[in-house]
Amino acid sequence: MRRALLTAAIIACGTALPLAPAFAGYGAIAWDKATGKYGWSRNQATAQKADDLAVAGCGASGCEVVVRMSNAALCAALATAQDRKAFGAASRKTAADARLAALADCRKNTDRECIVRTSACTK
Repeated sequence: MRRALLTAAIIACGTALPLAPAFAGYGAIAWDKATGKYGWSRNQATAQKADDLAVAGCGASGCEVVVRMSNAALCAALATAQDRKAFGAASRKTAADARLAALADCRKNTDRECIVRTSACTK
C-alpha cells in the first residue's frame, strides 16, 4: 500500500512538472542594425517562442536574435552605441553581470560610448 501511494505521488508530480513556472525559462533579445530597434521576451515555454516574440517585438524587418536566456543563463542585456550603429549583447546569471558584459561587448565594436538599452531575466 505504501509503495502504491509513493508511486502515485511520483506520477502525479511528474505530470504536473510541465505546468511549473520553472520550465518557462526561455527568453531572447532581438536587434535591428539598420534602425537600432530592439525587442525582448522572457519566461517562454520554448526557445523558439522566445525568439519569435523578441523578433516580433523589435518591429523591424531586419531584426535578429542577438542573445538568448535559458535556465542556465538567467539574464541577458543589450547595449548599443549612442548612434545605435554598434551593439553588444551578453547573458549571465545576474542582470548586473549581463549589463556589464553587454557594455564590454559593445565597446569592442565601437569607439563611441555604449548604453544599456534593455535587460531582462527569466525569473
